[in-house]
Amino acid sequence: MKKWKAILFDMDGTLFDTEQISRIAWLVTMERFHLPKSEQFILDLIGRTYQSAQVVFDAYMPKGWPQEEAYQYHEDYAMEYKKTHGPLPKCNLKQLFTALQEKGYRLALASSARRENVEFNLQHEGIQDVFEEIVVGKMVAHGKPHPDIYLETAKRLGLRKEDCLVIEDSKNGILAAHAAKMDVIMIPDMIAPDDELKAMCYQVMEKLEDILTVL
Repeated sequence: MKKWKAILFDMDGTLFDTEQISRIAWLVTMERFHLPKSEQFILDLIGRTYQSAQVVFDAYMPKGWPQEEAYQYHEDYAMEYKKTHGPLPKCNLKQLFTALQEKGYRLALASSARRENVEFNLQHEGIQDVFEEIVVGKMVAHGKPHPDIYLETAKRLGLRKEDCLVIEDSKNGILAAHAAKMDVIMIPDMIAPDDELKAMCYQVMEKLEDILTVL
């Protein structure tokens, strides 16, 4: 069995069922601003920061659309939704992280989300002190699918890329981990992996807690 020193987690779609919240928020935003409705637009945004999402915005939205206003509306709607309904965890996160720490793994978070969203989700579940390092999208030059966020997380931990295992749910996240030359386990959320994506993964698993079977 391969031995890693640290587990680097994505957040949205991996630890929390928040991609569906983002989807709902985008559908409401499209209606509010009379924008073209596209499920593929929403899927292509998964795992991206605001900056790295520009290529998706340009591909799907008309010229002159109120990008900043619409994006902020989406963010505000998603946050209010989470405050009302809560960010649903993918499993018993406290139990999972305790088990990993007992096995000697160091834990870190590498999320494209904004810092306030990360803090809200972690505090909601009482796991804000679990991670040794938390790196968010604004802390790196290029967001996923670029490798920057995972390389920066490993650097902050003082570890080599070979020492890190990434846990991801999205295509952009898998591409980022693969580009960083790190092993990655995919737990699909809204997008099922094709053969090309599967080939980039150490394993593809059905549920988050299944990672304990190889750790």
